[in-house]
Amino acid sequence: MPSLLPELDKEHWKYSNINAALGKLDIEPQAPLWEMSGAYSFLKVDALPRTADVHLVIPRGRTVALPIELMLAGRDGGEIQSLIRIDVEEGASATIIERQGGSGAYWKNISADIRVGKNARLQYFRLCEDDPFCVTSMFATVELQRDAHFQALIINGCSGFGRHEFTVNLNGENSEADLSGLSLLRGKQHADTTVCINHLVPHCRSSQFFKTILDGQSRGVYQGKIHVHKDAQKTDGYQLSRNLLLSRQAEMDVKPELEIYADDVKCSHGSTTGDLDETPMFYLMSRGIPEADARRMLISAFAEEVLDKIQSDDVRKLFEERVKLWLI
Repeated sequence: MPSLLPELDKEHWKYSNINAALGKLDIEPQAPLWEMSGAYSFLKVDALPRTADVHLVIPRGRTVALPIELMLAGRDGGEIQSLIRIDVEEGASATIIERQGGSGAYWKNISADIRVGKNARLQYFRLCEDDPFCVTSMFATVELQRDAHFQALIINGCSGFGRHEFTVNLNGENSEADLSGLSLLRGKQHADTTVCINHLVPHCRSSQFFKTILDGQSRGVYQGKIHVHKDAQKTDGYQLSRNLLLSRQAEMDVKPELEIYADDVKCSHGSTTGDLDETPMFYLMSRGIPEADARRMLISAFAEEVLDKIQSDDVRKLFEERVKLWLI
């Protein structure tokens, strides 16, 4: 039997019953087998108490030109628990690509502890290609110091039940957090994206931009929160959730929140959920494009807006291929 997650806050987990999903699995603990590319120069061995953990340190002032890749495959009948810790020291810069995959019914529970130092930059891309019979959960805590910049982008494409949760703390002035993602769901898949960004000091900026495409009887969840503490004057916070329903049986639950205790801020949030717009469909079909092709073009255009945030051509190509596979 899997190790259930204890003492889950009922409001925080209102739309996602992960323990019910875990209860359907017949799994036993397995050691994670991480594969890495470009990581060994920065890997700290024995820095953390469990061998299942990964600890990367980007040294002060170091710019890592090529992406660091981390890959973890789930195996049928396995319960995998692991921690990723990333320390980007002052003035350093790096790009990390985390790829999740596997085959069979399993549970992967990943914790991420990310610290970005003064005037440092981290781009964090996560590509999820897990098996539709598995359960995945990821809990990330991000700490940003003065003038730090953190960008995260997640493509969620496969798992039967998945939860991505980010807590970002803007601890230093002029720090910036940019989080975005795209969930591609069909069948009875369930994907939950939960984000809380804490503005703790003045002159910080945050952005949340998440999209979900749902087909079949799938269910998507987006819970996004901007929490502006009383000392965080001159905050600039932005939040947007856009969702595309391709089936009448699909369901999308959206819960945007603003909690503001400062009086000199600029914060906004928005959400849209609906099916494909008939007007561009009619236009494309009137130009001789078959309905199936026109539909595919519009869905692709909807997803493209998230992929536009990827500056690296190689990384963008990798993510574009994953979206194309889903559209076939």
